[in-house]
Amino acid sequence: MSGTQLVCDLCNKEIRFGAGYVSINYNIENLDKDPITLETYVDVISSEQVVTICAKCGNKRSATKVAEILRFTLKTQEPRLN
Repeated sequence: MSGTQLVCDLCNKEIRFGAGYVSINYNIENLDKDPITLETYVDVISSEQVVTICAKCGNKRSATKVAEILRFTLKTQEPRLN
């Protein structure tokens, strides 16, 4: 198989092309407003995919729970978690 291959970061199984998967990305963005139309827009300055999870592993976890874990981990002062 040529090209990019994705592998689940939890179970280490290959994610085949066309299959659904979950990705958590670290984006640096700039929120701004067009001075003429006054519409809000976002410029993505950089984006890095930091976690890739196959559909089977992803379906065992909810987005709400993952967000809660990330917020807790990033807020904590525990050096082993940061």
